[in-house]
Amino acid sequence: MENVRLLPQGKILQEWWQEVNKDFWQDTRLHMRSLLKELMESTVKTDLELYIEQEKEQKDTEELYRNGHYTRSLVTQFGLVNDIKVLRLRSSGFRTRAFKRYHRYEDIVEDLIQDIFLAGVSTRRVGDAISKLLDTKVSHAKVSSITRRLDVKVKEFHKTPILDEYQYLFLDAITLKIRYNGKYRNRKILVAYGITVFGERRLIAFAQAKGESFDAWEGLVNNLYNRGLKGDNLKLVTTDGSKGLHSALGIVYPHVPLQRCWAHKLRNVSNYLKKIYQDECINDARNIYLAQSKYQALSIFKAWKKKWFNKAPRAVHCLEKDLEELLNVFQCPKNHWKKIRTTNVIERSFREVRRRTRVFTCFTNLKSCERIIYAIFTHLNNNWKERPIKNFTQFS
Repeated sequence: MENVRLLPQGKILQEWWQEVNKDFWQDTRLHMRSLLKELMESTVKTDLELYIEQEKEQKDTEELYRNGHYTRSLVTQFGLVNDIKVLRLRSSGFRTRAFKRYHRYEDIVEDLIQDIFLAGVSTRRVGDAISKLLDTKVSHAKVSSITRRLDVKVKEFHKTPILDEYQYLFLDAITLKIRYNGKYRNRKILVAYGITVFGERRLIAFAQAKGESFDAWEGLVNNLYNRGLKGDNLKLVTTDGSKGLHSALGIVYPHVPLQRCWAHKLRNVSNYLKKIYQDECINDARNIYLAQSKYQALSIFKAWKKKWFNKAPRAVHCLEKDLEELLNVFQCPKNHWKKIRTTNVIERSFREVRRRTRVFTCFTNLKSCERIIYAIFTHLNNNWKERPIKNFTQFS
């Protein structure tokens, strides 16, 4: 016993692995498919016998005849299982638990295909990736068929009730290129984002439109109201300054103060400035929203106006005409100002939309656009669910 040398555990594992057949994983997958086939055929047989027994008890009849069997295939998480023997009766009505009727793909495989597609991979490349993973060909048409099933979830999203717990609402739009009626066209995606009294943030609605007209925005805002967002807890609605949007808000939420987005406004002001003045003038204007109170902000604005009026009167007028709505942020808690004075929260979500859809170049139709927007918004909402914004709860 003294001459016996024990190998370290890591060395033992290494030598054992070298002895494993190079086709280990392939052999394992084949074995799993074989076991799965046996299990499904056994389940079908058990279900059929149970069905016959129940039918005889309920209908008091012996006229239940077997009618041989047929074979079918099923793409599972272990790959393609071929020639599954499915027993059948002459009468209809029998269903088995082994698999869904007419389905040729296991639910987990369809979910995986949807997840890969929603990550920004084209339908053709999804098929290639799944084919390598499951050792079976998945066609471009099949991937498209599976992803179209998201349409039901999109409709549900548009109708989901909204709890009237939002203290801040942000409204903005993004432009995407979509092909329909044989032409490439720009479409506006109108979006609503909210922060609840518990500090939770959510993208709560979106709608496609030709532009940011009053009718388009009224449709989205009415959708929010009809789904339950009555506005009883709303302190502020932050917008990009669209006239159509402001008119719609004046009808649906007439008593909620509007906050003009400072980022949008300063971009507009910059358009009226000569290039040599842009950096200095805009930096001076930023001091207005960085003030410690509305009174101080007004004082800083007056000094800014005095300095720049002669050099850029149109730029000064552009900011001055909306000054009151630009300063509504100061009526809210101070530690909220930074996040609610712009629509940057939506802009960041839009960047995610563009990043995830860049691979598509252009949406082929309106429904494909809806599916991707829905999926990205759902992904962001799930990420935010357990991460409320600090200091935004009314109960902290």
